Amino acid sequence: YSFCTLLFMFSAIEFTLLLISTISADPPCETRLEVDTNTANSMSSTKIELVYFNIHARGELTRLCFAAAGRLSELKDTRLPLFMDSSAAAMEWSVEHAPKTPFGYVPYLNVAEGTKSFQVSGDGAVEMFAARHCNLLGDSPLDAAVCNTISAKAVGLLGPGLTRAGLQKDSMTIIRSLGPQGHIGDTFDGLEKYVNRLHGKATSDPAYRDTGSYANSNGNGSSSHFYVLGDKISLADLAIYNSVDECIRGPRSTEFFERVDKLLRREYPTLLRVYDQVTKDLAGYLTTRNVQRPLDQP
Repeated sequence: YSFCTLLFMFSAIEFTLLLISTISADPPCETRLEVDTNTANSMSSTKIELVYFNIHARGELTRLCFAAAGRLSELKDTRLPLFMDSSAAAMEWSVEHAPKTPFGYVPYLNVAEGTKSFQVSGDGAVEMFAARHCNLLGDSPLDAAVCNTISAKAVGLLGPGLTRAGLQKDSMTIIRSLGPQGHIGDTFDGLEKYVNRLHGKATSDPAYRDTGSYANSNGNGSSSHFYVLGDKISLADLAIYNSVDECIRGPRSTEFFERVDKLLRREYPTLLRVYDQVTKDLAGYLTTRNVQRPLDQP
């Protein structure tokens, strides 16, 4: 054979051997499965501590996330004495607890993953971290953005003024804040319109202020349940619930302001439908939620 012929034959044999080895090689799915398993193990080993006052308000949304996911036993719930309750509590906050916070306020999370530990602080960051950990941000980046939009607005309402009014049983102050010129009423009005638009209900629709009509068409053809994202509970529903409940029942859910409840149901029927749905879904937790649960107890 000529040199060129031998070179051609050698190349053909080499190609054939390469093709055979490629076909017989194991697919890379084993590697992918091991990565997914490691990720799942990492999530299950994450330890989270919520540090907040012994009220609901801005810290309660994290608790609600774990309750809705059926993972409340994984959350270490550290409740500090509320500085409004007494001068001793105020002194304890300023001397002992405030210096431990990342930025001088609560809530914040202490998170441990293996040998790493870090803190999460700030309105929005805390709730989004908890919701992501509990798989409560829907099924897409768009769902997550909706949850973030609603929770940021709802959590922003839960300031010291509303807490103080609830503790002092001052329902008139709450009612004034729910009026057309009140900051809570203005935000609730925006949230009502936002959720209605998500469900294809224009605010000019006659059913907009008609709870009965709206109950028959919630955007997904079902009247058995109602969630912001349509088919399952999410951070958005929990955030709406938490802010509405603070207005109706106060920062420890020990009151019932009937006039506030009637006003909210008249003016914001969609938000109150979400509120009632979460009340039903989390009934077991809501009846016992003032009980502190250590990390190692269900």
